Amino acid sequence: MINMTKVFVAGANGQVGRLVIETLLTNDCEAVGGYRDPVSQARGDTTQFHAVHFDLTDPVSTLAQAMAGCDAIIFAAGSGGKNLLEVDLDGAAKTMMAAQQAGITRFIHLSALNVQDRIFWPKSGINDYYIAKYYADEWLKTRTSLDWVIVEPTALTNDDGTGKITLKPQGQSQISRQDVATVLVEAVNSDLHRQELEIASGDVPIAQAF
Repeated sequence: MINMTKVFVAGANGQVGRLVIETLLTNDCEAVGGYRDPVSQARGDTTQFHAVHFDLTDPVSTLAQAMAGCDAIIFAAGSGGKNLLEVDLDGAAKTMMAAQQAGITRFIHLSALNVQDRIFWPKSGINDYYIAKYYADEWLKTRTSLDWVIVEPTALTNDDGTGKITLKPQGQSQISRQDVATVLVEAVNSDLHRQELEIASGDVPIAQAF
């Protein structure tokens, strides 16, 4: 397996995205963070970290230029419910197209638990978010040749990470954003290929879980 050490993070200023950047750097990976406004949103560049302009409403060719030279992509972007069609759905699909244009094959996509089954979609509130994520996931699975992993966490919290998870959780459950970030980073160089990963907080160390 090729060790992918230069990772592009779409949504680097989001709650999970910021933690993904920190986790990558802690693990001695080179991180390229995509920001709508890197001057105001990002830390200063270092030998391990570089911030670039990355607006999901831009053309695919512009997005491809931003991620050129990276080994893998972690998509952790979202609009917070403000622009679900253009960002969470079309922005995700355009990032996938851009990855293919840039010659990047490894794509780790942050989704949500039970998105693939309409029976479990909420009847109100974040229902539109689930719809957007469902079709973004479907685009990744059926309309690309990317080597993807779709990470599907249960309800997110801002608790400290435990470093442990459970796979295929049943019933009510939660997971910290830090643990989700760790899973996303671990997935980059994992032996998972074109697979979905359902996760919640649990008792299995993340490094041993998959």
